[in-house]
Amino acid sequence: MKGADKMAYTIKALAELVGISTRTLRYYDQINLLKPATTNDANYRLYDRKQVQRLHEIMTYRSLSFTLEEIKQLLKKPPTERDNDLKQQLAKLEQQQNELALTIKAVQQQLAINQGVDKMTDQEQFEIFKQQKIADNEAQFGAEIRTKYSKEEIDQTNQQYANLTAAQFHDMQVTENNLISLLKQATTQHNVTTEQAQKIYQLHRHWLSYTWPTYSAEAHRGLVELYLADQRFTNYYDQQAGNGATQILHDSIVQFTQN
Repeated sequence: MKGADKMAYTIKALAELVGISTRTLRYYDQINLLKPATTNDANYRLYDRKQVQRLHEIMTYRSLSFTLEEIKQLLKKPPTERDNDLKQQLAKLEQQQNELALTIKAVQQQLAINQGVDKMTDQEQFEIFKQQKIADNEAQFGAEIRTKYSKEEIDQTNQQYANLTAAQFHDMQVTENNLISLLKQATTQHNVTTEQAQKIYQLHRHWLSYTWPTYSAEAHRGLVELYLADQRFTNYYDQQAGNGATQILHDSIVQFTQN
């Protein structure tokens, strides 16, 4: 053997070890993605521990839907940068896992409603309704919200929403309806008065208090910045209160949360 060590694998042995075809390994060699460590006297490819580790890394990236060309570029990065890339991918997978778990729970709960709604108390139906709302919100806006807030903050918000009583939930809905009404009024005017802007700020802050464990002006501003940056959030207010409603909401909150 030409420099092979005790850990050398033939191409067939490596393919069986990791569960891929020898044809794939030959192709990886051809495109310089995974070269063998050496060859033996019969010109058979031999792979050592370093190549095995590199192959595992390649397969990890493939499972994340990276192309072979993208993987080649990724593997040129220093190990610390590759670790950071993988951490980002892991965070995305964990978010998807959370969203999927909530969706599964919502489907299970809906089946329970369909099969036994007459046997459920109003409170049981209310609890299921809240869980469905959380799942819907995660599915629609989870990715964007997580760019602004930590997982801990979002989990606390979801938990506080889940703990709302029926009376608190009703009050929350009334608060939002009052906010929408005020925004409708404001969109029909050329100028929003300071008094109106302050009331808009107060109503939105009060609405947030039902789900936010703690309040900060900075977080409030960050949220309304997101409202403008993401068309789905903008549509939520503009479609209910008129074109420009989200901008008025944003400007009112910025005005009264400045240091």
